Amino acid sequence: MGFLDYAWSISLQKDQTKARICINIKCNEPTLKTDLNGYQITLPIPSFTERETISYLGSEFSKDAKGKAQALRLFRASVFHLSAHTLIPLYEKNLQFNDQKSILSRFVDVLVKDAYVNAIIPKLSQIALSDISFANSLAYDKALSMEQIKNPSTRIMSSILLKTNCGKIKGKFQEHEEKLTFQIVERLNALKKEFSLKEITFDPSSLLLESKKEIVRMFSAYGPFIDLPSLPYTERIGSSHLFLRTFIFCENEIECVNQEDLSSQGTEYPKVVDDVNQQGLSSVTAIQVFDTWFQQKEKEERMLQKLLSQIESTKLKSISFPDEDFARYLKARQLISGGSRRLIDSLRIAADALDEDPGKEIGQLDLSAVIQVVASRKPATDVFMQDEYLSKSFAWAILFDASASMGIRGEFGRALAICLGETAKELMMDNQSWSFFAFSDRFYVLKDSSEGYSRKTKSRIGGLKFEGLTYIPDAIKVAGSILAKRFEEQRFLVVISDGYPYGYPGIEKALKEVILSLQKKGVIVIGIGLETDKTKDFFKLSASPIYDQKDVIKKFGKIYMMASAAALET
Repeated sequence: MGFLDYAWSISLQKDQTKARICINIKCNEPTLKTDLNGYQITLPIPSFTERETISYLGSEFSKDAKGKAQALRLFRASVFHLSAHTLIPLYEKNLQFNDQKSILSRFVDVLVKDAYVNAIIPKLSQIALSDISFANSLAYDKALSMEQIKNPSTRIMSSILLKTNCGKIKGKFQEHEEKLTFQIVERLNALKKEFSLKEITFDPSSLLLESKKEIVRMFSAYGPFIDLPSLPYTERIGSSHLFLRTFIFCENEIECVNQEDLSSQGTEYPKVVDDVNQQGLSSVTAIQVFDTWFQQKEKEERMLQKLLSQIESTKLKSISFPDEDFARYLKARQLISGGSRRLIDSLRIAADALDEDPGKEIGQLDLSAVIQVVASRKPATDVFMQDEYLSKSFAWAILFDASASMGIRGEFGRALAICLGETAKELMMDNQSWSFFAFSDRFYVLKDSSEGYSRKTKSRIGGLKFEGLTYIPDAIKVAGSILAKRFEEQRFLVVISDGYPYGYPGIEKALKEVILSLQKKGVIVIGIGLETDKTKDFFKLSASPIYDQKDVIKKFGKIYMMASAAALET
């Protein structure tokens, strides 16, 4: 279980269609975004430094098992906090509400939503409280004192953050600023108490909007607003000068948050203790998460290196794994619900039609079967030999067009790719007998033949973005050359596309040539035209046009049976 799977396992949002969790090794702070598809949580992960430490969210920990556990506690706190945000229902008016350009409006929006989050987390997970308390302690120690912050509005914002999350303010500031700070904190605490009395199913949207407007009015006279401070483990909302850039964690020096102050504000935080095992997180778990993640990355790097030589002889710009988005996979899969099972049944019927009836009454006698019938003195007619091709082996490679031109067809193309992937999984049985790729002017590995059809593979399908040019011949050359090296007796390359190659001069001619070349090598190439019959111009075997799952079952099943029958005769 790597960082992404671990994040999903502890997420407070259990409906995986409402939130997407992504890992981005290039970002330094967590982010939370919303769109018409729901929430997207993007998380950084811990990294190893040249100083032989673990760096995460601006803090550094020892590289041993205990340091890994401490870094993972900070990661957990981030997951708990951000996933609790996704429990706030999303409506179109909320999306507009979240898209305010005003710095003050964005800051107060997060403040009131954090009040909701801090109210419901105790109802959902006591372990989450412990990890968040640990993260707040690190944040307080890392924060600048109020005397070091020059801008008045930033001082007030920072003091509100520290007071509501850590129970106290670091340093002193002017009396009128302190008065406003405590007025807003008092309003936030009242809001938090009101949320804590509600059921988890309560929709807080109206109350959030009302409270936001009230706090913005209280705050608006203290501009200009130039910073958007946030705690390191919470969602980044803008630039901030509240925290030191680097911080070496030393557990003997860390000053824990004031538990009494927090309790007086209505939050019962568990005491931060040194023994992480008492917090529901063992060093063994941390080591497992770290090791699994980096081992997986090394494995993926080896996969890409194996295919790199194939890419170099084409015009494709790069080869990589796409981002992972399991929520989008689940949503796309719903568009063709049941289609995979019906397609599998259709192809199995096609295979049965090609197979000889084991009980046939004509043909060449099977001598051993005849002897058994005579010896048993029982009538039987199934004593004839079956044809050899019943033991034929199969291999598939699926190639999905993820270029910009496919984007106009919405998520149906992705759903169709998922349908073919699930069909291959059921028909092939052996995961090593099939692979799954995507392309634009770049080449993407969705499932290597050495991988299973796992959550990670499915998340890659969901993470595909429709962008770039359409280098169909180059992608077919790469996927086909991999398939041509296999020893199975029937090898199928299934290409899902709109059938419009585009990107460089002579690309249509190149497409016809590469398909012909693969056919000469014994690879059966089938084109599936998504809402177009353009694929018929290039693919001798074409299932098109495909508009719905009935078309997939009927047309692809027919083409597959014809291709199998033709191959058996050669």
